[in-house]
Amino acid sequence: MKYLFASPDPARIGLAQSLLDAAGIKWDIRNEAVSQTEIGMPFATELWVLHDEDYDAARDLIKSAADRT
Repeated sequence: MKYLFASPDPARIGLAQSLLDAAGIKWDIRNEAVSQTEIGMPFATELWVLHDEDYDAARDLIKSAADRT
């Protein structure tokens, strides 16, 4: 399992999840409950790739989506 990125923005996390799902890449979320309950605290939801071999493809998908915005 490898860390992909973190964001306090649920929309950004949701977009990344959708991109990874469409590519068949399995993921996991960390700190989601903490970031939602502790408003104003420096917690961000983390997105992790479950299978190390999918990390490069996942990173490229997220980077490509960020470059389009």
